Amino acid sequence: MGRPQDIFAFLVLGLYLNTPDVEALYRRPKVIWLLCVLLLYWVSRMWLKAHRGAMHDDPLVFALKDRISLGVGLLSAVTVLLAI
Repeated sequence: MGRPQDIFAFLVLGLYLNTPDVEALYRRPKVIWLLCVLLLYWVSRMWLKAHRGAMHDDPLVFALKDRISLGVGLLSAVTVLLAI
């Protein structure tokens, strides 16, 4: 996929989702697992864009201008709201 740091993002999120804190904080904690799918899609897409030379800005600036990145961010927020 990319650098080890990218894999660590999924690992940390997955480990967090398996803690008792998640069960205590969310009424529907299984919904939060959708964040793993969204994160995997978004990181993979960003790496693909960078590899193809289509990312001409800083990654943060690109993500804030990119409609799909903003859509993934919106879906992530909706996912968290649905889990609450």
